[in-house]
Parts: sequence; C-alpha cells; structure tokens
Amino acid sequence: MTHELKQEKVEKLNPFFSIWLSTRETVRYVLDHKDLKYSLTLAAISGIPTGISGASEWSKNFDISLWLLIMGIVVLGPILGLIGLGFGTVIYTWVGKWFGGSGTYKEMAQAMGIVIIPSIWLTPYWILSFIFVRNNLFIMNPLEITSGAIFWLFFSILITITSSVWMIVIQSKAIGEVHQFSSWKGFATLIIPSIIIGIIVFIIAFIIIFSFIGMTTY
Repeated sequence: MTHELKQEKVEKLNPFFSIWLSTRETVRYVLDHKDLKYSLTLAAISGIPTGISGASEWSKNFDISLWLLIMGIVVLGPILGLIGLGFGTVIYTWVGKWFGGSGTYKEMAQAMGIVIIPSIWLTPYWILSFIFVRNNLFIMNPLEITSGAIFWLFFSILITITSSVWMIVIQSKAIGEVHQFSSWKGFATLIIPSIIIGIIVFIIAFIIIFSFIGMTTY
C-alpha cells in the first residue's frame, strides 16, 4: 500500500511546480521518467528570459532597434541557454567526482535542464523590466525620485535576492541527487568552480592593470 501511494505521488509530480520544494524528488522523477530532450527543451526556453534580461542592459547603453533586440532574444537566447547547460553539465559532473559522486554527464544534463525552471517563471518580471528600461520609466533621478521608482527598485532587489538564493538551494539539491550525495556536497560542487573562476579572473585583471600602470610609467 505504501509503495502504491509513493508511486501515485511520483506520477503526480509536475516539475514546473515540484522543483521549488521537492527538488530531489523532482530530479529523480525526471531521471527515471523523462528523456534528455525534455531537459534540452527547457534549457532552450530558459534562454529567452535570460536574453530579455541581457537586452535590458543593452538598451541602457546602445541605441538598438526593438525588432533587432527581439530577434536576438528569440534566436540567441535558446542557443546561449543550451551552451550554459553544456558548461554546467561538464563542470558539475567533473567536480562532483572529487567528492565521490556517481552521476553521469547525461544525468547531470537532465538535472540542469529542470533546475532552471525558476528562471522561466521570472519571464513576466524580465519583460516588465525590459519595457521600463526601453521606455525610460522609473528612472532613478536623485532630484526627482517617484514612488513608482522606489517601488520598482525594492521589488527588483527582492526578486533578485530571493531568486538567486533559491536557485542556489535548488541547484545544490539537484547536484546532490545526481551524484547521490548530500546537498551540502552539492553546494560545494556548485560553489567551487565559481571561486576558482573568480580567482582566475582576479589574477588576469590584476596582471592587466599592473601591466597598464607599468606602461604608463615609462
């Protein structure tokens, strides 16, 4: 009876909702019942809101036509989403092996495809942000701060912090499930590559700045 209840619960899992609070169960469900194409499709879709976010930044600094931005979002977004999935798959599979993980590249790719579901949920927020930036709405002018600007600023901060923290939690649990170890090891697998990349970038930046100072001295 207990087995039947568990089986019924698994069959009712919808990754778009269960990934938030039942991450490990959702990852296991996807590994057992979905194919790689499912995760690749999600990764491509998630590239669209990411592209919208990037388009907002481009709109601040460059005068680019709306249609060109939309084309970039629709075409480049999914491609970048798949590239990001590929990098994450290789790095987290490889680093996870340091902690005795047993996950394969295919399993990690399947997991990475569904842990970015929260970014798809954020699509309405990024669309609104793009519209506001594109039309110069809610611009923070120190001499004329509107209530709308204050609201949007705090709302954006809340969305950014909450989604970032929750994404770290979800990714840590997902990596842990794929490698069959604890979520804390999953967190270490997630954070170590970021630290290493950060150190490398810092060293490169330091060398470039030091070289520039040396050139200007002479």
